[in-house]
Amino acid sequence: MDRRVIWEKASELARLIADSEQARRYRDAKAKLDDSPEAQSLLRRFRELQEAVAEFQARRVPPMHYRHVIEEADRLLADMRRMPEIASFEEAERDLNQLLDAVSSRLQRGLSSPPNR
Repeated sequence: MDRRVIWEKASELARLIADSEQARRYRDAKAKLDDSPEAQSLLRRFRELQEAVAEFQARRVPPMHYRHVIEEADRLLADMRRMPEIASFEEAERDLNQLLDAVSSRLQRGLSSPPNR
């Protein structure tokens, strides 16, 4: 099989995945998440807190000195998980990742098995 045929099959697989129920739910959930100012605000603040923790860790600051940042991030994460837009997005993302992992595993098994001729 030449490279052109492989690329055609890969493009076909990509289209099938993009047209899947998992991909559709992911796109819908992402759009709802993007359209929620409250969710976007919480996500932005959570990223800021994550960056602050990473900076403290990179500078080897003892956690007791930034415990308040970790606690705020934990509270924020709990709040975010209660938001329907974020919960739906996380579920859709998890489902899509499971599909992609299954496809990847199938490809890997195909590569490690001897060809049937």
